[in-house]
Amino acid sequence: MDIKKILAFLFFLCSLATGYSSVNDSLKISLITCSPGSQVYELFGHTGLRVQDVSRNVDVVFHYGVFSFNTPHFIYRFTKGETDYSIGLADFRDFVYNYAVRGSKVSELPLELTAEESKRVFQALIINNMPDNRIYRYNFLYDNCATRPRNVITENLSGQIQYKDPDEKVTFREMIHDCTHNYPWLTFGIDLALGAPLDRTISYEEQMFLPDVLMGAFEDARVVKGDSVRYLSGEPVLLLAADTMRMTSATVRPTGISPLFAASLLLSVVVIISVVEIIKRRHYRIVDTVLFSIYGLVGCLLFFLMFISTHPATYPNYSGFWANPFLLILPAIIWVKSMKKVVCYYHFINFAVLFCLLASWYWLPQQMNIAFLPLVLVLAVRSVTYIWVNRRKEKIAEKEIIEK
Repeated sequence: MDIKKILAFLFFLCSLATGYSSVNDSLKISLITCSPGSQVYELFGHTGLRVQDVSRNVDVVFHYGVFSFNTPHFIYRFTKGETDYSIGLADFRDFVYNYAVRGSKVSELPLELTAEESKRVFQALIINNMPDNRIYRYNFLYDNCATRPRNVITENLSGQIQYKDPDEKVTFREMIHDCTHNYPWLTFGIDLALGAPLDRTISYEEQMFLPDVLMGAFEDARVVKGDSVRYLSGEPVLLLAADTMRMTSATVRPTGISPLFAASLLLSVVVIISVVEIIKRRHYRIVDTVLFSIYGLVGCLLFFLMFISTHPATYPNYSGFWANPFLLILPAIIWVKSMKKVVCYYHFINFAVLFCLLASWYWLPQQMNIAFLPLVLVLAVRSVTYIWVNRRKEKIAEKEIIEK
């Protein structure tokens, strides 16, 4: 649709919405669920609400979570948690076609709403899509493309919705891992950026931040009003089967080097360098300069997410004990001869912090990615090596003084 058609279409829908002063049995609402795609922002799937009225030739999909990378300062605003998303409106056939192109499965769950409920849902969607209302502050756990359609439906029911709670208890992190398990580096990044709040057991309503879970919940849900009980939905319909060939060709294949392998390789190299330093009783300051600078810069990002951004689940983050801005102190003082004693104290404190972190690793209220372990050991090895070599040098110097 070009802009003129969109504006005309919106005007048409607004006139329809105001025209629904009485109930209309031909108005049907259904939940559309699209399977995950290959891009990072597609890995969790998508949800839409289909509105049909055969008598008025209306067949459209309202869907939340529309954004553009071309938005000014998008990366910074996304990092800070100030990304504004909007509701989208598409012709039903165009909507399905877009997912057919990428090979995704599209399912439809007809909602067994009364005519009055359907009218209220449609009017709520029209109000949401008005220029003053269509932009909203995105929250990937609590206010996303799945939670908004759910709220529109539940808030316009004549009764109370009852879900069939699953027996299995899960956390946000476990659910996210289920979506990203084929992308280990993405999983690594999410585990690094998001902290302990991601590891609490969540309610069934909170699990509905994922489109597939929302669809499953609506399939088994019932609407209760007094002594009356009815199912919220009918039988699901497969609109579009997944095209595995198209999905495979479009998918960005993960690199063969996993985060754990890369981190273990780094640890191996650092151990070899450290052994050489111990044997030769000398420090390769450039090694610590590079390592602590990288860790410190990562720590700056973590502290930004914890203390400045408005993203959920970023604070507290126990990864801040091994990746933090204080690590940038070492590269600044390690080259100053007069700071040699300070550097030694610095390494002692750093090792003590890392030792406590490692000792409590499996009791932390945050699930740490297994690849973090060798990365923590890298810093611990460097601190122990510096303390060891420095102590050996002091003993040799003391021995030489005694011999003289």
